[in-house]
Amino acid sequence: MMLTVDEYMALRRLIASERESEGAEEEAKAVKPRRRTRGAKTNDKKMSMALAQANEELRKQNGELRKGVTQGDIMTRAHRIRKTL
Repeated sequence: MMLTVDEYMALRRLIASERESEGAEEEAKAVKPRRRTRGAKTNDKKMSMALAQANEELRKQNGELRKGVTQGDIMTRAHRIRKTL
């Protein structure tokens, strides 16, 4: 099937307009990220300090975990410490 030049150009315009409308839909779907609240920033700061303290308490001088201690124990202790900060 042979297309005339006019039919070909009309088909190209149709395809181009569909692509532009898809781009507009994608832009509309894009969600703007939320700004972090002051409470979240404060909580993260406290948690990082608590993790540093818990790691110091539950690790040996060379950095290995103490016998019977897991990474979960460190996180549990860090959460407890964070509550008291």
